Amino acid sequence: MQVQTDKKSWFWTSQALSHALVCAILLLFFAGYFIDLEQEISLVAFLLFSITTFILVLRYKQLLLYAISFLVPLSVQVSVAGNARVSLPVEMMCVLLSIFLFVQLVLGKRPDRGFLKHPITAFILLDLTWLFFSSLLSEMPEVSLKRVTIRLFYYATFYYFFFELFKLSAANIRRVFILYTAGFLVPIVYAMIKHYQLGFTTMGSQQISAPFYFDHTIYGACLVFFIPFLIHAVSDRSYRLIRRAALFILPVFICAAYFSYSRAAWISILAAMGVYVVLKYKIPKKWLLYAGLIVIAGILINVKRIDQVLKQNKDISHTNNIGMHFKSISNVNTDASNKERINRWKCALRMFADKPLAGFGPGTYQFFYGAYQQRSDLTRISTFNGTKGHAHSEYLNYLSETGLPGLLIFLSLSGVVFYTALRAFRRATEKETKDVLLFLITGLITFYIHAFFNGFLEFDKMAMPVFCAFAAIISLDLKHRESSRAL
Repeated sequence: MQVQTDKKSWFWTSQALSHALVCAILLLFFAGYFIDLEQEISLVAFLLFSITTFILVLRYKQLLLYAISFLVPLSVQVSVAGNARVSLPVEMMCVLLSIFLFVQLVLGKRPDRGFLKHPITAFILLDLTWLFFSSLLSEMPEVSLKRVTIRLFYYATFYYFFFELFKLSAANIRRVFILYTAGFLVPIVYAMIKHYQLGFTTMGSQQISAPFYFDHTIYGACLVFFIPFLIHAVSDRSYRLIRRAALFILPVFICAAYFSYSRAAWISILAAMGVYVVLKYKIPKKWLLYAGLIVIAGILINVKRIDQVLKQNKDISHTNNIGMHFKSISNVNTDASNKERINRWKCALRMFADKPLAGFGPGTYQFFYGAYQQRSDLTRISTFNGTKGHAHSEYLNYLSETGLPGLLIFLSLSGVVFYTALRAFRRATEKETKDVLLFLITGLITFYIHAFFNGFLEFDKMAMPVFCAFAAIISLDLKHRESSRAL
């Protein structure tokens, strides 16, 4: 009886209280930097939130991670401390979990050995190291260090802690994806109602998902990321309740992705479905080679005709003609959206040419690209104010802000993730494991295709599913290694 009492009262032990005290001091330091705690309402609300989250971290960490999975689609960006914006409540939860991890490491906790030695973790640490180094050489060190700190919080929460969750049980991977899609239904319904009131016009799609998703592009990117999972859930007959729910939710996500009018989202899901078919039905490599050669030959034979068609394409985006909206993807002559994207790409390349080694610093593109615009590239939606400041490419953003080494590290990380996932997929003997890896791979395909046209890793909405997918892949890979050793 005494033993049971001691176990139940562990929360109040000196070790737990010391954890809580150190976390509280550090959390107040970080929060005070972003939030005006001099206002009584802000202070009371913050303390109530902190106390609740502390209890969850110390006693119900698994429940807290489930809560984060559900709340990410529902989190809302709030302006704090001048121009800074924080996604509440998720980013504050990430701060707390990151501080908790830091305290644990200081007090002697050592992460899983296989996790630390894994190539994915190695490249993530290298990515963080280079981001920090480029921040020290940044044109705006304070901005860059803030951006790196947020990325550190994301990696700590969405990669490390979710890895621990998935290590407990592979079933948690499916649960996390279920919770995100469940939470996502609220923004979808909200956006569809707003869009209905606007007549489902393409122009009306720009801000329909606000305040949950600030723009239709990130809204569309997150929608298509989870469509492969929902396809898996529909085809999986081992979980009847989940299958029945997915039969309803999948059409909702498809309709929402369609009405997001995000052309990059449409392209990325089509590419992902191609990969899905290849992996699912084990299309022979020689067939893929033949198909690739035929496509290349067709392009070379018709290169003049293709060039002529592209030059004659006058279809523009953001019209109520869906066919025209889709065909405008190849209009680089008159479509303002495409021309502005090219303008941003050119600016990123010019910025890279000026600072090829360490770039301008993480988070600084928006403040400097204006000076690199040329009059011939300007469009009616161009701006010099830094209010729409992204390179419209995750890759070029890395290149301009962190230099060539930063981009190479990011590409290497991406390559290692896919290599690990595909290797685990080929070696997996259980159908359930193969199915999970399949929707993880195809979900990531949507992100990396979309990353050519936009960049969203700086936002929790996209960082959470991407880094959780990394964590799920490494957990399944390590699980297979352990089972192989046991044999």
